[in-house]
Amino acid sequence: MNKVSTMFRKNTDYSKLTEYSKEMTTKKSNYSLLNKKYALKNQTVLLGDSITDFFNWYELFYDFSKSSGQAVYNRGISGDTTDRLLQRLQENVLNISPKNIVLLIGTNDIGRGLPLSMTINNVEQIIKSAKEACPDVNFILEAVYPVNENMRDRFEKRSNKKIQEMNKEYIKVCENYNCVWLDFTDKLKDKNGNLKEEYTYDGLHINAIAYEIVAESVIPLLK
Repeated sequence: MNKVSTMFRKNTDYSKLTEYSKEMTTKKSNYSLLNKKYALKNQTVLLGDSITDFFNWYELFYDFSKSSGQAVYNRGISGDTTDRLLQRLQENVLNISPKNIVLLIGTNDIGRGLPLSMTINNVEQIIKSAKEACPDVNFILEAVYPVNENMRDRFEKRSNKKIQEMNKEYIKVCENYNCVWLDFTDKLKDKNGNLKEEYTYDGLHINAIAYEIVAESVIPLLK
């Protein structure tokens, strides 16, 4: 595991901080059913938290799907954290042997107060598990997007400083596991390092204008 500044005690139980709600549990079960009965193998999976969950993927990936014959499945769950995503990885993603995995995760780890080292360890395990189960998978790891600190509660745990620290560690993981690194920070931030107001409605989640920017960069990286 990478050595980072914020360490965590392996015996500490952080599960109460990331416990799934009924809605999240239901969505996890829904994905499991879809994978088991309907989803095709060797397709593209978008994976992550609410920023992925809200992705206007059908419209923005329509031309890609039409030209490639490849489906794009959204497996985002609002509020997801790296530990819970790791737990659902097999039944929500790996059992359909995806050709491409696009992962964006980590902002809720900061929001819930999880140690950075725990997050990095979880992301390592996610990538490692994916590559062991699907040796030819094209794994794209996204940098966590900046937030607009002027639009978020000033007592909130998220900050662009913490996000930058997380992304620096993500780069190392990406290099170690030969993943594709995709960083939208420069495209999404304003001159002060905040998520641009025209790209968000609450300082955290992005809108269709920003999703269009993301999709236009992701699509050329898909196999």
